[in-house]
Amino acid sequence: MSYTFGQLRKSQINSFLTSLTYELNDVQKESDLSQTTIFVDKGIDLQTDNILHGTTDTGKKRSYYLRFKIFKQELPQLINVKLINTNKINNNIQKIKTIEIEAGSGFTVFEMIVTPNDNYIYDRILFELERGNIDYTIDNEDGTFGRKISMSVERLDEIYNVINYLNPFINNTGILKQIGVQGDPGLIMSIDGEEIRIGRSGLYEIRSGIEVTFIGFIIEDNEKYFVLDYQY
Repeated sequence: MSYTFGQLRKSQINSFLTSLTYELNDVQKESDLSQTTIFVDKGIDLQTDNILHGTTDTGKKRSYYLRFKIFKQELPQLINVKLINTNKINNNIQKIKTIEIEAGSGFTVFEMIVTPNDNYIYDRILFELERGNIDYTIDNEDGTFGRKISMSVERLDEIYNVINYLNPFINNTGILKQIGVQGDPGLIMSIDGEEIRIGRSGLYEIRSGIEVTFIGFIIEDNEKYFVLDYQY
């Protein structure tokens, strides 16, 4: 079977990210040891028309970009980032990753690709602090216990799949057989839901044998660039 080659440059697409509407709220949780002990975590709650979908109506994967900062405290923080469907009781949680914030002053900025499981929807991104003995000794003025996460959200966007743009040029297959990307070192990409960063060489490649159906680039301004060579 023969393949055809093509190239996509950043300048051919106007926008790579679509902002979502959200609220950052406190989320109360009962302690596993006592129903009278309530801890407070953080949650990004999404509006009805902005909830996170694993796939489109036609079954194509969807992926999101999240950037936030966590303020440091006197003790290290270990935080589990999860997707939650608050309207369901069972099969309503997807763990994304665990992040660690060292003790000290200032803050740490995190960037991550969030890709819900296929055919699932979620209306909350939960930041759940792992608790220790110290949390049972901290009595807050509002009647809750333990440390509280201090954070702010800088961006939450749906990532544009550039294969949608390429479809008319690749016989509407929605599939690339091989890709090579030239771009700024550190540029973040979402490739089939996985978070990929271009290394110091400025090059990234996936050879033939792997079908790619989603490629998105985290580009917010005109300073970053990429060139995508592809085969289909």
